[in-house]
Amino acid sequence: MSSTNRTTNLGLNQWLETDRPKRTDFVSDNVIIDNVLGGHVNDTARHLTADEKAYISQPFITMIAYGTGNENTVVHLDFAPSLVIASKIGAPPVKVSGSVVYVNSGVATRQGASAGLRIEGNDIYLCESTQAENGVFLNLNENYSQYVLTIFR
Repeated sequence: MSSTNRTTNLGLNQWLETDRPKRTDFVSDNVIIDNVLGGHVNDTARHLTADEKAYISQPFITMIAYGTGNENTVVHLDFAPSLVIASKIGAPPVKVSGSVVYVNSGVATRQGASAGLRIEGNDIYLCESTQAENGVFLNLNENYSQYVLTIFR
């Protein structure tokens, strides 16, 4: 004999002292529990993915990149950034010296970027030029210089 009473929400067995539980009662209860809890846990409309949790708990990161003096240095991330702001530590965003402009900071998005900085997938490229182009030196990878990167997911 199955249980005389059932729980209100899931209809699980609630046996009285006089009831005689059957194995099928337990199997039935386990199926109900698995369906309800499994459906809830796997409901992505109610629960966040790991990427969504990371985005909410840490929408941006800040790090230091070190210049190598090469044409490019690449900072590889485990996510594709949507926005990057880079600034050379101890330098103004742009320095004008005579007729030459040194670009010491930049902004990049997935759609486009200022000179000297770009995003490609999970990679951020900081660029350095050895010769001025139209009077502009890209100065975002100067050897031995440090750059603060603020990176938004």
